[in-house]
Amino acid sequence: MKGRTRYGGFTPSRSYDGIILKLKKAGIRQQVMTVYTRQEGILTVFVERNRQARQGYGTLIALGEITFDAVEKNGVYRLTEYECRSNTAMMNLTWSVYVYTQIFLEMVMNIMEPHQADEDIYRLLVVYGRAIEVKNPRIVTIIAAWQLIGWAGFYPDTAQVRIYADGRDSQGQVIYFFSDTMEQDKQEIILPDSVRSLWETMLQYPWGQAATLHFKARDVDLAEQLLYSYFCQCSEKKLKSLSLFYSAPMLP
Repeated sequence: MKGRTRYGGFTPSRSYDGIILKLKKAGIRQQVMTVYTRQEGILTVFVERNRQARQGYGTLIALGEITFDAVEKNGVYRLTEYECRSNTAMMNLTWSVYVYTQIFLEMVMNIMEPHQADEDIYRLLVVYGRAIEVKNPRIVTIIAAWQLIGWAGFYPDTAQVRIYADGRDSQGQVIYFFSDTMEQDKQEIILPDSVRSLWETMLQYPWGQAATLHFKARDVDLAEQLLYSYFCQCSEKKLKSLSLFYSAPMLP
């Protein structure tokens, strides 16, 4: 990185390593970048669009791996210099990649508090971004999302947890409820052993290894539906991006 720009009243520039989660416009000349940094967790950083064009290396895009300098004042961060490894899957976007990355990145932003740094979460985001470039986006997202939930502190007891049907959502999908005890007012679902095994395998999946998952399609379908219900139960937040998922039922 080259020379540093001075901003009156801002702290001296600091360096960060991060994964871009979201970008949106903020007027004609600025973007707002949400980025998960190794040093401080989720940060919101203002980016001057003309500065981006003049000094940047690589296109700023979701799941891009970014090394950047920023100054801060009263909790407001402004980007001064950066280099970015753009994500090829996001640059050559398919509908499937778009839908599944939207779901996963919303999960990250919903379950992680700002300024909550976690090295395991950072590494997971890096491997997810690279895996989505070369592997099936659905399978990659289901695995990474289960691991995200675990690293965020909500690791499920896949062998013992009881699962219940707890009504249906606005899309008509079953809402699953997870409990360590008997729930008298809910219908218990008996999970096949193959689903519990796949569930645990996904949580322990060794990224970057030659290990290949072998599974039945119906087991993956159920593991995916369990994922969305469990996430919403743990985070106490709805996943708005699921509307994209349900509007495209033929996703691979």
